[in-house]
Amino acid sequence: MTRTTQETATGWFSALTSGDAERALTYLADDVEWVNYAPVPGYNDRMPWIGTYHGPAAVLASLKVFLDVVAVGTEELVDLVVEGDQAIGILYEKSVVKKTGQSFEVEFIQRLTVRDGKIVRWKSYTDPSQILRAIDGRAA
Repeated sequence: MTRTTQETATGWFSALTSGDAERALTYLADDVEWVNYAPVPGYNDRMPWIGTYHGPAAVLASLKVFLDVVAVGTEELVDLVVEGDQAIGILYEKSVVKKTGQSFEVEFIQRLTVRDGKIVRWKSYTDPSQILRAIDGRAA
């Protein structure tokens, strides 16, 4: 039996917020399109994990780059809205950039498109200014 969009989204966010990347990857389709912001030269390109990736292996590589830069502290699902094949999760994160020791707090949105119980498209939305401030080593 195929998971519903609600079941897929709930499982994804549960795995993600508990730090279980291996389980999270099981919710991704083999051809998932992962859109983690668009790099803007001279602005957010200091976030080396952003960009568009295809397939779970590329997603995992992107997540590893993120975890090389950032020590994730708190990540929690604040709200989840599901309608048809779409799910919108609002998350809160408080983390530290390893190189600078500067912390940041962000609220961000993940928009999931689910087909046959798997995430076929993932897109993230946030204001990256707090992350960039921490990467640059500037105190809040």
